[in-house]
Order: sequence, then structure tokens, then C-alpha cells
Amino acid sequence: MEGRLEKIYQGVNRFLNALGVTLFILIFSVVLLQVFMRYVLGSPLVWSEELARYLFIWVSYLGWVYASRGGTHIQISAFFESLPPLIRRWIWIAHQILILVFAVVLGWLGYRMVLKNLDVPTVTLFFTYSVVYLAVPISSLMIVFQTIYDLIHPRKKGEKAT
Repeated sequence: MEGRLEKIYQGVNRFLNALGVTLFILIFSVVLLQVFMRYVLGSPLVWSEELARYLFIWVSYLGWVYASRGGTHIQISAFFESLPPLIRRWIWIAHQILILVFAVVLGWLGYRMVLKNLDVPTVTLFFTYSVVYLAVPISSLMIVFQTIYDLIHPRKKGEKAT
């Protein structure tokens, strides 16, 4: 079981890295194309700004997962570090449980938003708003997985997730 969880974890991380790079390249390409079309050819694209915005939404939610995976969220740890190790451990576990609850609630609400927008088309693109809102339950599910993994395999101080 331990080896299987580790393989799944590594696979999810590889997928997240590839998806993040791909989305950033897409955002850059779409914005660059829009600038070229508007200022060089004098004929702006009607869909590029909307697509870039939706890609940025996806990047933002996946960034939440990426920062959680790397333990790089902003934190003020002076008080926490001054506590005895046993109390720190219990506070950390409570913190992880709160993250799980938040991610599950957010994921459920995001799933409901996806269902409510299955038939609502975007203004200039060929897909519905459900594709945009799908970033919420997917990133929440990935946070749940990351948090459970962190509870099973706690990191040492300063250690990044692999």
C-alpha cells in the first residue's frame, strides 16, 4: 500500500508540474498573439482576453495545490516554533484537518457550480462555464490528496514535498 501511494503521489506531482507549465505557456502565447494582432496587424482577437482570464483562474487554483505541496504558503511561524514539539505536532494535525475540511467544502461547492453551469456558454469561446469552474473541485481534490499524504508522511522542518 505504501509503495502504491508513493507512486500515485509522484504521478500526480508530475502531472501537476506538466499542467502548470503547459497553462503558463498557453497564457503567454495567447497574450502575445493578442498583442501582435492588436498592435501589429490592427485586428484584435475577440476571444483571447477571455481565454487568458480562464487559464489564469486555472493556474491560480493549481498554484494553491503547488504551494501546498511545496510547503511554500505564507506563514508566520515565530509563535508556532516557540511551542514545545508535542504541542506543535497537535496544532499541525489540527491545521491539516482544517485544511481537509476547507478543501472538501470548497470542492463540494465547486462541484455544484460546475453542475449549475453545464449549459451556460462562455461569451466568445466554444465551451461552457463549467469548464472554468471545474478548476475548483479538481484543485480541492488534489489538496485533499496532498493533505492526507502529508498526514501519513509528515515533513521535517524546512523539508519540501517531493
